[in-house]
Amino acid sequence: MACLICTSEKKELLGEKNTHQLFRCAECGFIFVDPFPSADELDAFYQNYKVNPNYARKTDAKVARSKRRIARHMHRTPGRKFLDVGCNIGTGVEAARLLEFDAYGIDIDSESIGIAKDLYPRNQYHAGSIESLPAAWGNFDFIYSSEVIEHLPDPHAYYDALTARMSKNALLYITTPDAGHWRLPRDFVSWADVKPPEHLLYFTKPTLKRFLEAHGLELLKFEWNLKPGLKALLRKN
Repeated sequence: MACLICTSEKKELLGEKNTHQLFRCAECGFIFVDPFPSADELDAFYQNYKVNPNYARKTDAKVARSKRRIARHMHRTPGRKFLDVGCNIGTGVEAARLLEFDAYGIDIDSESIGIAKDLYPRNQYHAGSIESLPAAWGNFDFIYSSEVIEHLPDPHAYYDALTARMSKNALLYITTPDAGHWRLPRDFVSWADVKPPEHLLYFTKPTLKRFLEAHGLELLKFEWNLKPGLKALLRKN
């Protein structure tokens, strides 16, 4: 498989984990699973992928964390329409509502969406792919996407669909594991966030910037993070 960032076919094997091989692009440094699991393999994996029971017990803390993240940047938005992509049980959506956004959430897991509706019924939710986002919802001014991109088997198609639903000058706040962080172990494959087939893509600051700029998004800033995670704020051109 060619590199998803720079299309180079030059790559080095980093190792194997959970029967999946990981490679680093020799040109841009992007790290990815190759070959990707089949659609049937991914479907089977996510059928058995359950929310950690502790997650639902930490809702207040997760709402508060999302609220802090959104509040730092809400003054930059061109409007008040918010979408959490990969919203899970709705804590980010509820955080946006508390900040007086018109708040929506989408997730491929219908069980999580059911929980979100029960926990935070004042918001709107949709279970399905980003391509199935209801047309009646229109476009969004602030999109929040936490720990999603690393899971995607076709990130280019996903971000084509996502950016098509962003209004002019809309913001995107994204988080994902940082494959270039100084705290990573020397043996990359031993890093706790290397967990295929759950995580397929491993970005660094340069590769994430390059990928998102290719989809018409301007990087405004990377937030500092002591832990090995990327937090990036972007704007649609």
